Amino acid sequence: LKHFAMKTKLTDMLKIGYPIIQSGMATVATTSLVSAVSKAGGLGILAAAGQSAEQLRMEIRQLRSMDVGMFGVNLVPVAPRFPDHFRVAMEEKVPVICSGLRNPFSLTSTRKPEGMKYIPTVGSLRQALSVERGGADAVIVQGWEAGGHASNISSMVLIPEVAENVKIPVIGAGGFCDGKGLAAALLLGAEGIAMGTRFAVTQESPIPDVLKESYIKSGTADAVVSAVWDGFPMRVIRGEKMKRYRGWWTHPWDLPYYFFSAKRAYQANWREMMAAVKGARMLHANLPQYLIGMEKNRLCIVTGDIRKGFSPASQAVGRIKDIPTCAELIRRITAEAETALAQGALRVKPAQ
Repeated sequence: LKHFAMKTKLTDMLKIGYPIIQSGMATVATTSLVSAVSKAGGLGILAAAGQSAEQLRMEIRQLRSMDVGMFGVNLVPVAPRFPDHFRVAMEEKVPVICSGLRNPFSLTSTRKPEGMKYIPTVGSLRQALSVERGGADAVIVQGWEAGGHASNISSMVLIPEVAENVKIPVIGAGGFCDGKGLAAALLLGAEGIAMGTRFAVTQESPIPDVLKESYIKSGTADAVVSAVWDGFPMRVIRGEKMKRYRGWWTHPWDLPYYFFSAKRAYQANWREMMAAVKGARMLHANLPQYLIGMEKNRLCIVTGDIRKGFSPASQAVGRIKDIPTCAELIRRITAEAETALAQGALRVKPAQ
């Protein structure tokens, strides 16, 4: 694989081969996926959520032992054990920290270490300006099309709006899955793209094959956004038994079951679970829905059984038709982008 085949401000800053980032998806972004992306010349992001502190430390050290080059860790301030995850990331001196919802450095009153890159995800110009003032080195701009917790503004509008108003590199996210998308993001002012759903459906992704097939069979319109899943606006593909789901109050008996299931899975104590609940409350989430949704999502991804659950997916899911390796995918995307940019220039005829 030829590195530095497509250079932008982002590749220069991170010293990676291609301007392609793999999103830090909880339960999905494990060492197998992260190492495959980083070794292929992109930036793999390890998900901290759902792990104990020592599990996270072990995965970080495993990535270093695999000599993957540049990689990052994604922190979720409203997830159980966030303070432990943050402490481990600082102690292990990870090269890149990503986050959404809240700034982990301001939350912990910690100064960003010298040499560490901070790349938060935002959904508005106001948020982008705020994280730039807060010391972000680049910003992931996530549009309405994205899977998971999405913005209410489309990528087509949001990316150029942010790119025109910040000085740090902008990374487009939301609906990107191929070279045409990368080319479009570059023309809109971004320095690269971040993809979650597309990398979730690769050979190195740890999600069960049956769930990967559910993604491939889904159409664009099957990725629906609602706050009913976990209390925040979230875009997912849903199982048959979730298509008429109206919220936890229609199944109140679910609350203790999913709460204790999550507590066991996260190996969290009562204090740690309550800290996560407090963080969700500060963001005005429906707390019972947040607790149930968090666990429904995890169980679906771990087991592959989507009938009673849901799995985050962008609107690009309807365009995903195969399960390549990460290296094949990155090569394909960059080649398509170069072709799309060249063909775009040929379509414009000079004025006579």
